[in-house]
Amino acid sequence: MTSLLMAALLVQTPAALKTTIRMSVVQVDSALPALADGKANPYGNFGPLIKQLLTPDGPVTIDYVISGDQSRADVRGKLATLPQGSVVLQRMGEDTIRVLNPSNKTWYEIPANQNLGTLLGTPDVTIEPAGEQQTIAGQRAERFRFKETLHVPVPEGSSLPPDFPKDLDLSGDLWSTDAFSGSAYTAVFRTLQAFAAIPGVEALTSGGRFPLRIALRSSIMPGYEIRSEVTAIAPASTDPAQFTVPAGFIKVQGPGGDNPTTPQLPTPQPTPNLQRPKLPSQEF
Repeated sequence: MTSLLMAALLVQTPAALKTTIRMSVVQVDSALPALADGKANPYGNFGPLIKQLLTPDGPVTIDYVISGDQSRADVRGKLATLPQGSVVLQRMGEDTIRVLNPSNKTWYEIPANQNLGTLLGTPDVTIEPAGEQQTIAGQRAERFRFKETLHVPVPEGSSLPPDFPKDLDLSGDLWSTDAFSGSAYTAVFRTLQAFAAIPGVEALTSGGRFPLRIALRSSIMPGYEIRSEVTAIAPASTDPAQFTVPAGFIKVQGPGGDNPTTPQLPTPQPTPNLQRPKLPSQEF
């Protein structure tokens, strides 16, 4: 009986999961709140700046495929320093993330801990159910409200302006489901966090709950929200080649990297009908 039950569970468990996420920075209030002393909010320009840095061309769609401990993200728009069409490959537990640029057949590596969540450290998070349910992408989701406090690190030998906050307070709404529990599935948002500046996602997925919609707000970007929403999610069939660097791709230096063993992309001689290939951005 036990063996039959285990076999049934294995059949029901998808070998891989494909999900599509829409990432955006949205203005929700055009009236900026004044400070307690009546002065203008000094962070009034941060919202537009964050929008321009993260999603310069508008909302970005990202297709994820997760198979076991591997994930692949196809970025359909420009996201932060990633050019449109970039592919991000990650294996949980590895020290690096591989970023492919199919347009010029190059790829580079970045440290897996080179993300906002790691740089800022583990935030203090409180989360409570809101007592509301909704169907999102075909899944039954429950709404939660959360608050986070991020402690801004100060590099040794440097100092912040006197009026710069030592802590950043974030708040927002989370819609999540327990339909896809398991650490392999949370890789999708860990990969997203590395590029989309949403810290504390791991804490929000505790208990095996998969985030389907997040709206993130902060006092440093008044009037704006960072949003991510799953628009489709389902089991999928995969090929091992989806999670490897294709043959013929040239490894180049990653953003901020300095690896003398990494060959540089050859630069062809310009001709009237040939343009230089664009390299991945060297800023992160």
